[in-house]
Amino acid sequence: MPEAHIRVRVDPTNPGQFFACCGLLELADRLWSGAEGWFADGGGIFCVSPTDALSSLSTTAASLIDRLRSCRLENTMTLEQFGRRGMLSAMGKTKLAADGALELEMKSLHKLWREAPLVLHEPFHLRLDWFTDKRAGGDTFKTWAGQQSVIDIARGLKAAVDGAAWNEPHLDWLFARTSCEGLPFNFDADQGAMGSDRDIGFSFDPLKSIHVRIRPLVELLAFVGLQRFRPFKPGKDNRYRFSLWFDPLVPSLAGAACCGLLESPSATNFEFRLLYRTKYLKSFLPAIPGGDQT
Repeated sequence: MPEAHIRVRVDPTNPGQFFACCGLLELADRLWSGAEGWFADGGGIFCVSPTDALSSLSTTAASLIDRLRSCRLENTMTLEQFGRRGMLSAMGKTKLAADGALELEMKSLHKLWREAPLVLHEPFHLRLDWFTDKRAGGDTFKTWAGQQSVIDIARGLKAAVDGAAWNEPHLDWLFARTSCEGLPFNFDADQGAMGSDRDIGFSFDPLKSIHVRIRPLVELLAFVGLQRFRPFKPGKDNRYRFSLWFDPLVPSLAGAACCGLLESPSATNFEFRLLYRTKYLKSFLPAIPGGDQT
């Protein structure tokens, strides 16, 4: 086995943490020009190592988190579209309502802002558009409602990551909580399995003064991981299966292992469900081992 340059503790019954490990491998592979990852210690540890042991690149957890913090996160709107949206917004609702064409243009630009794919720029150069993928079912894991903005949620999480102190050891990074001014994606099953807005008695969405303590790396890295790594849907029921792999694999092979396409006697399966809070809002629920969730 190669020497692990990154080791993070993971709870495999939390699908958000599993896909966060996948996202960590994806970013390391792009940053280090090649990386491989694997689960160890019965699935309780995720390891990442560069494929080129002689590389002169800095292949540490600290360097990876620093590059993530300095990376620009934007959507795919052009500068012209972005500027036009700002100009129309400055006109005010009354003026826009008086001109039907401008009002329709404003609605179109707002929709584009909410729904356009995201991009992690230098040094990752990663387009994130899995939530628009209806053909392969990526949009199944879109947990936010249509009127919520994916770029706003993602930027709020990145701001929480940027503002936190990610000191060594990095073993517990996926368990670290911090305050977030925005909303989570609810990939973290420990967060998503909590009561819904109706259970609590009010919605956090419009209450900008309330800061929710979340695990920002779990939420953000899981969002990245879902671009390549998808669970297998064994039937028509609300059941999704993912597999841990215990041999060092590069992302292209690990993506196949994740959904069980690589047969391995050591693979361990888990199944989870989606919690439908409303018709559109979803959360990841905790998984159970064995792939026999009822």
